[in-house]
Amino acid sequence: MERIDKNFLEESAEQETSAAMALIEEEIAQSKEMARENEAEMWELIRHLKFQTEAIEAENAKEDEQAEIFARQAEENLQTQEIDVEVLGEEELDQFILETQSVIGDRPGHYWDTLPYHAWGRVYRHNEGGVTQGSAILIRSERKMFLYARAKGAGLGITDDNDVTVYGKFYYLFYPRNNGFVRVYVPVAIKGWYQLRSNDKWWNSKEAKARITFQVRLYQNYWGPTKRSHIFNRGGGNISVANRIDRYQSIYSDPLTVGANKWVIAELTCKLRVETEGSGTLSVLSFRRPDCIYIPGVRFEFA
Repeated sequence: MERIDKNFLEESAEQETSAAMALIEEEIAQSKEMARENEAEMWELIRHLKFQTEAIEAENAKEDEQAEIFARQAEENLQTQEIDVEVLGEEELDQFILETQSVIGDRPGHYWDTLPYHAWGRVYRHNEGGVTQGSAILIRSERKMFLYARAKGAGLGITDDNDVTVYGKFYYLFYPRNNGFVRVYVPVAIKGWYQLRSNDKWWNSKEAKARITFQVRLYQNYWGPTKRSHIFNRGGGNISVANRIDRYQSIYSDPLTVGANKWVIAELTCKLRVETEGSGTLSVLSFRRPDCIYIPGVRFEFA
């Protein structure tokens, strides 16, 4: 049985994520001219009302300082201090104990793959005056993704788009001996934290957002439909919040018709995205060690 070329997986991952980011960049570009006009009108109104530029700059500096204090406090309070231990659902624990790893499907049934065949991660940043940081470290042997995304805004926020998108992908393989249908079940343990801050006023456009998305799709000769689960989505113009994200979730792929004696690929993607607009805004999603996104294995269901 010839294994899948990992260069193919690298190219597929790059194409999918690059296409998604190109759409986002196009949306930003399309709104730029209107945003520039809005900012020019706002500055004209500010001058007409005799707001001092120095006062606005001083307020922005104060907001930035408060954001940095909030960021330090949140990290100190929310970062895990205990030994890294994952908690799985009882059903998954029982199945891992009773079933041995097997990815060769001789007959209909369930087949566990407990070690990713390949891992891929990327960080995409768009910066227009603020600060953007990100990292994507994936360790196959530990079955863990260590992902981090942080954005901090600048200016009035009207033409200030700062965002970070972080992708982590694990690939799993299944080898059916007969024609049939396959879908994959993916359990995920999530351990991390977030923080959001923005202080919007009538004369600016400050906002902070954070989203986490899981998605899974199957491949044999072609990529099947993508199944998504939006597990975290929060933000706003006036918000100041920081908290842990500790949960256990699972996701099923859509089924795929498959032929015999050819590898089926399951691609699992975790996507973090943070966005900020304006001075004093902050958005962070952190799954850095000892926190992590942990995938104990996947279950191929063959029929």
